[in-house]
Amino acid sequence: MSIEARDFEIFSGTGGVGKTTLATSRAIQIAQSGKRVLLITIDPAKRLRELLNLELDMAGEVITVEDPFNTGEKIPLDVELMNPTSTFERIVKKSDCEEVLTNRILKILTKPHGGLNEILAIVELNIQFKSGKYDVIVLDTPPGSHFLDFLESVDRIKLFFDQSFIDIFNFLGKKVEKKSFSFGKKMVNIVVSTGVKKLLGYLNKVTGDKFVDDFIDAIIAIYKTKKTFLDALKLQDTLKHSDHSAWYLVTSVEQNKLREALDLKAHARGLITKQSSIILNKCIEENLAEWNPETDSKNFLLKESLLNREKKLKSDLKNHFERILEFPEIFNISPLKHVESLTQSWKQL
Repeated sequence: MSIEARDFEIFSGTGGVGKTTLATSRAIQIAQSGKRVLLITIDPAKRLRELLNLELDMAGEVITVEDPFNTGEKIPLDVELMNPTSTFERIVKKSDCEEVLTNRILKILTKPHGGLNEILAIVELNIQFKSGKYDVIVLDTPPGSHFLDFLESVDRIKLFFDQSFIDIFNFLGKKVEKKSFSFGKKMVNIVVSTGVKKLLGYLNKVTGDKFVDDFIDAIIAIYKTKKTFLDALKLQDTLKHSDHSAWYLVTSVEQNKLREALDLKAHARGLITKQSSIILNKCIEENLAEWNPETDSKNFLLKESLLNREKKLKSDLKNHFERILEFPEIFNISPLKHVESLTQSWKQL
């Protein structure tokens, strides 16, 4: 019997451990059970495009993949390669503020790797969740330290919409619809005001008036769309709740990958806990069971060494996680065969 799916299934881990392949296989396995599934990858890496035969120019679109294994079996699976620009366009339409799309600063910031990728990922996740189209959303997070940026994006949204920012732009004399803000302080602290004056004076000399105006307009434009951003903050509680979200930390039998995975857990701020699942990928114990080299031969010593290393890793993991999910190494050059094999492994858990 397979593991029961939650509203959100989040996969994290360092590069090269098979995170994207496992996330894809999980999404397909859940869709095969009849649930409506959306698979989102925040970092549109080459791997997912290879697995599902997608093109890079599809990024930002929700693509229906009805028959991933070409077997004639249609399943309710959608896939989205996260694209910051497309997400921002959706935000703008919801806020009826389409004129901000022409701001050149925002055009730069909302490009992939432009600086808003992780923040907009939280917003995109919330938009798709609120759409009511899906029973389950499977999320493939960025690898390694970029995953921490994803986790910290909620705090960045809070910081950006802090009252002091409102006061600064109020001080600058920019006219913004009053209904967009709830003003608390009436006057900017003289130190902050002086600092802003110096900053703008410097920017004006280096870049000219046009850049400064574009910069201020970009910030105000984001404020005009703040309802969608602030609504995404509420998603954090859902992601923390074990009844609604399942977090999978992916590692492999390589020892250095285990250390990196535990470092991610330590920085995950309560989202990845001892109750979360650790996935040990590329296990070879099952494969080695049928290999019977002569006792005391080099091959025998090699087999014993590999088995002992894997057993030690599993023992070490028990000190950090209550549930260890083991997935075998797949010896096949076809990426799709990897997904197909892992999909079956999910069903057997």
